[in-house]
Amino acid sequence: MIRCTFLLFAFYLFSGNLFAQTDTVPPVVVCKGSITLSTFFNCMVSAWVTDFTDTVTDNITNAQNISLGIRKTCLGTGFPADALGNPITSVTFTGGEWGMQAVEVWAKDIAGNSSSCIVPVEVTDYSQSCDPFFDIVAQTPLAAGINQVSLDVSGNHCYFDTFGYRLVTALSGEWNGVGGLAPTGSKFAVTPLKDTVYLNGVSTNDLVLISKHILGLQALDSPYKIIAADANQDGKVTSFDVVVLRKLILGITNELPNGKSWRFVPADYAFPNPANPFQPAFPERIEVPNTADPAPNFFKFTGVKIGDVNYSADPGQ
Repeated sequence: MIRCTFLLFAFYLFSGNLFAQTDTVPPVVVCKGSITLSTFFNCMVSAWVTDFTDTVTDNITNAQNISLGIRKTCLGTGFPADALGNPITSVTFTGGEWGMQAVEVWAKDIAGNSSSCIVPVEVTDYSQSCDPFFDIVAQTPLAAGINQVSLDVSGNHCYFDTFGYRLVTALSGEWNGVGGLAPTGSKFAVTPLKDTVYLNGVSTNDLVLISKHILGLQALDSPYKIIAADANQDGKVTSFDVVVLRKLILGITNELPNGKSWRFVPADYAFPNPANPFQPAFPERIEVPNTADPAPNFFKFTGVKIGDVNYSADPGQ
């Protein structure tokens, strides 16, 4: 009798394991339609996977034995787990992530089958005491704000798709607003542009300083000044740049090559060779990878008025 009972138990155990091993049907997880989360006085808010989950069912496994995991969209693939393989069961948003976000809710059965759904999340500030705004700053090398700089923000997100829009700095050289520039998980870039008042700050004195630099009599003492001297923007300073600027001063032409009046460099960029800022080519935008969590909310650029090597341009024009 004991032997029969043992054999019967072994049969059920074996058949159950076999059944689990051959199970290829993932569980069905149904997400809530949307959810709103509000930050409090610490300017952060956390939520658990169950807050976003409506129902979970499986063809074999009891729902209590199904593992649930969660992550912000675009930040990974497959079932969310930590380095030890444990499910990640919560997410945290900061004040800088105000606005529309999205999370992935995952369910996995004992056979390893998994499925997911996505929940749009609106993050707000319940306390109204946080400082969540993003800030974009464009300043001259002398730290004066540059007015009317166009700021193109463009990128893509795996849930919200591609996006693009333009902001414009005020007289202070800043643009700031509530929330972030893009949902967390976005790959995007901020690109400044200003193509007005080409003659601003350009005079014969600049021509003299550029000529001395070319002749080796007196080198321009800043990578920004050397960038400003490259009037035709071909990556070097030559006598042709002097010709381009002279035509501009004399009114023979009314703009500069490539349609740029200013060039912008991320303020934290360190030139490998300040005496030749064109090698390697310097960046003219700030790029944010989709892995940034949360995405940065402060962007600063140094603006260079082309042709103005003595920093006499009026940044308010």
